[in-house]
Amino acid sequence: MKLPGGAPVRLLALIGHALWGVAVTALAPSGALSNSAGGRRIARFWHRGVLAILGIRLKAMGKPLEAPVLIVANHISWVDIAALGALCPGHFVAKSEIEAWPVIGWLARQAGTYYIQRGDRTASAGVAQRMTEAFLRHQSVLLFPEGTSTDGREVRPFHARLFAAAIEANCPVQPVVLSYPDTQGGIHPAAPFIGDDTLVNHLWGLLRARGEFTVEVRFLAPELPTGLSARTLANRAHEVIVAHHGGMRGAPADGLSE
Repeated sequence: MKLPGGAPVRLLALIGHALWGVAVTALAPSGALSNSAGGRRIARFWHRGVLAILGIRLKAMGKPLEAPVLIVANHISWVDIAALGALCPGHFVAKSEIEAWPVIGWLARQAGTYYIQRGDRTASAGVAQRMTEAFLRHQSVLLFPEGTSTDGREVRPFHARLFAAAIEANCPVQPVVLSYPDTQGGIHPAAPFIGDDTLVNHLWGLLRARGEFTVEVRFLAPELPTGLSARTLANRAHEVIVAHHGGMRGAPADGLSE
């Protein structure tokens, strides 16, 4: 249920919640949010707070594996991060542009996010190494392998390069289906963050959204990496996500070798 008072009041509440996160993060020892049980509880609480202020109900189906696990999901909105973070905190892999977002970019880095420059193979190798190290420390990593967000009606081909980290650490890969259903069985129009939309414009649309608004998070059976190539592992995760989302189309992975 959304906070009373309309979009302006909820915006002020969200700003206050973000500033609370900044204060807690600034006072916490370096790495505490991602490397300690207490820090992970704080992260879950913060993400749940974001969803509550936005008026988005969280519905989880299935359960995330215990760490270490590579969680891979289709990507529709920046709200995906709050939904997954509320259920299974870990190191997110995010595009480097997010680091420039006011407040959020800094908070994400302090919480252990691995930023990656798209198209930079050297940077990808560095992130893969950090992911492997996280798995060996019994921590989880959360990845959106499409590399971009969609309108929720299709899953783009998965980039496979970072799946090599799970193979290196012999870590299971758990596919996750994210969706924002509307009352007609489609995608809630306020959910997708795509095209030339800006963060501020999209956020305002969420705050003004009417009616029931739910994010569904469906945890699927894990894929074990033993004996598989990164491309095969990525393709299997892609196929099972498409298969478990009734209204979702899968774009072919042919020609995408990363």
